[in-house]
Amino acid sequence: MRYFLGVARTQNIHKASEELHVSPGSLSKAITRLEEELSVKLFSREGRNIKLTEQGKLLQRRASEIIQLEESARLELAGVKGTIQIQIAGAEILLANWGLIFCQSVKKKIPLAQFEFQATDDRSAVDRVERGEAHIAIVTADVPVGSGLSHKILGETTFKTFISKEHPLFKKKKSVQVDELLKYAFVSPNHPLLGKVGSKQSLDGWRDDQFPRKVEYLTSSLKILEEIVVSGKAVAYLPEYFGKRLNLEMIQVTGCPYTCNQKIKIVARDPKELSWLDW
Repeated sequence: MRYFLGVARTQNIHKASEELHVSPGSLSKAITRLEEELSVKLFSREGRNIKLTEQGKLLQRRASEIIQLEESARLELAGVKGTIQIQIAGAEILLANWGLIFCQSVKKKIPLAQFEFQATDDRSAVDRVERGEAHIAIVTADVPVGSGLSHKILGETTFKTFISKEHPLFKKKKSVQVDELLKYAFVSPNHPLLGKVGSKQSLDGWRDDQFPRKVEYLTSSLKILEEIVVSGKAVAYLPEYFGKRLNLEMIQVTGCPYTCNQKIKIVARDPKELSWLDW
């Protein structure tokens, strides 16, 4: 079942073998044995690629339920001496902050717990929980109505304007008019790295339709964004917790009435089945 779920997640034998540390041949044989036992085809072969059949999609959901039930039973029997590997999906920026906070709370209850972080966007994170590829997701987007998933609020954050100590504005002032701020270069993601923002906001939550910036740096990498702002090359509009974690300086911007706020949610398919989850 675990081998099957690994192949179902990647729909690629070689990628799954790398993740599971099992040879591609062993995985192929395991899938073949499972198909023979169930008398169904779990994957359809399309050239070099494989794709889940309808029966495969059904087994993917049931297999994840079986694995989670087995883990919960083992934990209930073993108590704090039990082990479990918890898969957490979400945007990298959320996993690095809220994900780690969540892990520490679980560690207090289950010291031997292990965690696998699956960095992806909000939609994919929710889809992975729905398919059973992750136990929980940490997201900022709304959970689809009718999905059958449960969610609750982990926390909230507001976006702020940040610079580093290397930036020219640092020695000038801690408060600046928005018109003066717009003379400086900004760095912004070209991919939803920072989570969900408003419909009229840019990907970093800024209202460029009202206060257009000089965005000299665009990146799909959170690490590159960090390096650019920390080096003093640009201003960044970031979630408050993230800017503080980078030890950046927050500056007050006057003359701009707009703000970007986020609610951080934890999503699970059936919280009652996860004995380690304090819901």
